[in-house]
Amino acid sequence: MRASTRGGRMRLLIDVVEGDHAAFYGSYGSRTAWRMTSLGSFRSAPDTAEGSRARWRDLHDHAFGRAFEISVSSSSSVAECSALALREARQRGAAQPAEASDHRDRVLRTWLTDSATGEVLDTGLTLAASGLTDGDLVVLCIQHPPRGYYEMAPAPNPAALLERMQLAMNGTAPDEGGRLWGVLLYTTADVELATYVRTHFEDLNALSGPSTRVFVIERQARWPDARKYWREHLEPELYRVLASLRWLRWQPYDPQGAYRIAELLGVDPALLPCLVLFNGRPGLPWGKQKAVFPVEDVTPRYFRTLFGRLAQALDGRPGSGAGPSGIDDEERRPEAGDGPTLLRDLLLRSARDRDEEAFDRVAAAQRAITAALEPGPAPHTGYQLNHCKVILTSGAAMTENFTFNGQNTTFINRPVNTVVQDFQNQHGTAAHSDELRRLLELTLSSTDLSDTDRDEAAQAVHDLATLSEEPDAGPFRLRAERLRELLSGAADIAQPALALITTVVTAVTG
Repeated sequence: MRASTRGGRMRLLIDVVEGDHAAFYGSYGSRTAWRMTSLGSFRSAPDTAEGSRARWRDLHDHAFGRAFEISVSSSSSVAECSALALREARQRGAAQPAEASDHRDRVLRTWLTDSATGEVLDTGLTLAASGLTDGDLVVLCIQHPPRGYYEMAPAPNPAALLERMQLAMNGTAPDEGGRLWGVLLYTTADVELATYVRTHFEDLNALSGPSTRVFVIERQARWPDARKYWREHLEPELYRVLASLRWLRWQPYDPQGAYRIAELLGVDPALLPCLVLFNGRPGLPWGKQKAVFPVEDVTPRYFRTLFGRLAQALDGRPGSGAGPSGIDDEERRPEAGDGPTLLRDLLLRSARDRDEEAFDRVAAAQRAITAALEPGPAPHTGYQLNHCKVILTSGAAMTENFTFNGQNTTFINRPVNTVVQDFQNQHGTAAHSDELRRLLELTLSSTDLSDTDRDEAAQAVHDLATLSEEPDAGPFRLRAERLRELLSGAADIAQPALALITTVVTAVTG
């Protein structure tokens, strides 16, 4: 979530692209794609969640390392923002000075574009009307006269890296042996899995191998809708990177749409999210034979175990280097809501008699594969903590030697981003959640508050998010007053924090 922009100010991250027409050849995201291919961390998928986060942060820093932040009113026009960004870019040395040494250095035109879509922002609109919000990445384009003639190679198409995984007729079968057909089925509620598909796309592609055709069923949404969905669920850095790659134009089906597809496959909705493998033999009644593997754990270990066992059942090995081939735009962009139709067409057109043998092998091994996916019992540690306060000392690492139970278990000195993300997941739809999130960030960043006061203040912010939905404003006022007392003594955050409390209280209680 971002800080509120209603009638206030927003922070925008500005990246500069400057040069003649060649500088604007290809999409903005192609630059991110080039940097991705140059980073060693993207040559193999990470084994841990922290490793995955680290490589995307690394890509973010490489891709947007020269970007700078400006603060601007949400009611400002795009033209005013462009002029401010240009002045700031020149002052910071991110753009050439205003004085042109010769005609080739003069500026032909400047404009702002949406980093996610490449659309030129309308100079007559306000920033809020343009759909921008706090923390967004905007590209300042500065064009100069051409310096020569070019023979330009094609820019990479970063969107195609992910779109090739979408439901489409986009691959050729191996010359020998049968194919195993499957669908990874999930809904908008399974955001962890939808995110994993994007952050571990190369691992999933390699694991499935040339003989297994697994499709991801998502819909291409209107960008405002997709933007809203992903902003609510992704950390800002990851959102910026994936948006610039144009990997967020797709989003999962809502439960109703996903359940319709599940019904078409004859899959109990209770099993979602899941991988459905089916027998596509010609003439077989629709959805008659299938093997369903619920996705119980969204981790590299789970998927490597799953596809590894499937490969063993097929008498082959995953990761042979063959992957889905690219397809034309006309073939790869199903309209929203037509997933079931495309899925049916996919099976009817692609089935071959020899595919039945591949399915029979997997069906025979289904029980063994399912057993391999079940996590082993956790080792007994002797430590069982219920409804406790856990303090992590500076520099300490959390191990797996403790089991924490109860909603009232709290953690002091947890990473700020983790606590804020938890708050966002829990209270993202509450009234004035943006202001409360910012208030929580200030509270956790304060060095003047004691551990005890910081913990109580953080809990008070959570309470305000809950109480803001109640018709009786009395408890809300009392909790806000206690929070005001706690934060008034924190000199490093008191001024902005107290201002936020006043704003929220006024809005909720009138």
